[in-house]
Amino acid sequence: MGYDELDNMCDPIIDDSERIEKMQFSLEMVTEYLEKRGRFDRHPLRHYSQLEMSFEESTIKSLLYKLHIPTLHTRVTIFGGYTGQFAKCLRNLGMKVIFTDPLEEWVQNAINSGFEAYSYSAGQIPQDIVKRTDLFATFECYPALATEIAIYNVSRFLTSEYGILFGESKNTRDEMDKEEGKLARLKNSFLPYFKVYSIERSYKEKGPLRLYHFSSTASNRKIIAEDVRTMKLLYDAFPSQTCITREDVASLARKASANYEALLHSIGRIVNLYQLHIPLSLCIYFPPNMFRVCSKVFTFDNSLKSALERT
Repeated sequence: MGYDELDNMCDPIIDDSERIEKMQFSLEMVTEYLEKRGRFDRHPLRHYSQLEMSFEESTIKSLLYKLHIPTLHTRVTIFGGYTGQFAKCLRNLGMKVIFTDPLEEWVQNAINSGFEAYSYSAGQIPQDIVKRTDLFATFECYPALATEIAIYNVSRFLTSEYGILFGESKNTRDEMDKEEGKLARLKNSFLPYFKVYSIERSYKEKGPLRLYHFSSTASNRKIIAEDVRTMKLLYDAFPSQTCITREDVASLARKASANYEALLHSIGRIVNLYQLHIPLSLCIYFPPNMFRVCSKVFTFDNSLKSALERT
């Protein structure tokens, strides 16, 4: 579970930074896809991979065992649940599944299938669900994880005991490799978290199905939780484009009853995490004293730079 000694884990940050794509995932589009298999060309076919995958329970159970994820009674929150085949498979294996998706029609479909289900995007999942989740899981919900804008959400999910499970089909991976190249693969997008928090990054596959797993030790989960809290403090305290000073951080520490030195360490990790997300080809356009929390962009002056360098 997430650490609740830090303000019971932070609430979600809900702003316009989260991209929620709906039209291509709507019931209407899914129905059209199923009616026109082989002729459908309205959207990339990878958007409908969950409909085509065979989620064999024996295969999933074997892959989860190899990833050291227990199934019986493990509390799983599915984000981007969509048509629900992945969620149903995990439930059939004995996991206690909460289903979430931003589209109401898929939430209602999940409720009709007996799930506890809510109309939330990944970024809207509230703190009470985070607290009672052992594992966050999804099938090919890339936008929720793969950008620097998603750092806050990913960090929240990494505070859970078993971290994040991401299912992916070979067809989708091949299609995305052609469009974006192999460096865009999900495991590479988690490299910054490995460098900053020493998270575990692994995957197992069988046939066309690959399961990625991203998790951390209890001690490192506590550090991640501290940084989640710091990100929320910064987001709530300062407007976007603020140039943060050492005095600002000292004032924030007093108001939040936080340790000043610990807050500096946390900000340093957050800056590093953001900077590591920037592709090398674009680093020239992003100054080293810049970072963001969701939609808000911050910089820091030389006084804070000096303080961070001493931590």
